[in-house]
Amino acid sequence: MAKTAPEKKPRWYKLIWQAYKVTAPHDKWLLPIMIGEFVGIVGIAVVIGLLVGSVAAIVYASIFGLLTAILVTLFTLTRRFEKNAFSRMEGQIGGSLSVAQSIRSGWTFADDPVSIDPRGKSVVFQGIGRGGVLLLAEGGNAAKKQVDATRRRVSKLIPGVPINAIYVGTGEDQVPLKKLSRQIRKTKKVLSKGERDVVASRLRAIGGQKLAVPKGVDPMRARPNRKGPR
Repeated sequence: MAKTAPEKKPRWYKLIWQAYKVTAPHDKWLLPIMIGEFVGIVGIAVVIGLLVGSVAAIVYASIFGLLTAILVTLFTLTRRFEKNAFSRMEGQIGGSLSVAQSIRSGWTFADDPVSIDPRGKSVVFQGIGRGGVLLLAEGGNAAKKQVDATRRRVSKLIPGVPINAIYVGTGEDQVPLKKLSRQIRKTKKVLSKGERDVVASRLRAIGGQKLAVPKGVDPMRARPNRKGPR
């Protein structure tokens, strides 16, 4: 059997260009801001070099200004790319899962929801991490009964393990997508890696809610392109 060639990772400059193409149509100020930052920083660096007067100062100041300008414009692109992605995902089913799964360490979130409203108004995703079990509820107050039912079901299998819930959204007592990652990381550490593995194996035994995803609701469709710059 022929071996499948490993998939090549895209070059960094292609990722940058891809992020720009995704963001620019929805952000008319992106290009003017990036150009302004680049020209302004390089110009300031050159002026400083000229004021010092020596050739070496002009050369070093220009190089430093060029590198700084590149870093600043890339940072601006990254932040506006993330802001644009969050704004487009806000209110869509599955947006919270995309953000949660982007956390590289300490947490693991399953692809499939553990509870789905038959009418497609709310959904609950489950994660396991250093803070215990975390439920991500989308749909506002409509998801409260699902969270309570999931909490009761899970607590019977893993007594003593904290089960926290975050209601994702823009309403009162809800966490918007742009702050979700930070909110998850703030969870106090109570489990070691070994304990997390035990909890995960026990939860796999009960699985999630055995309901089909309602027509027109695709929890995975809201995922942003993770190959973009972070």
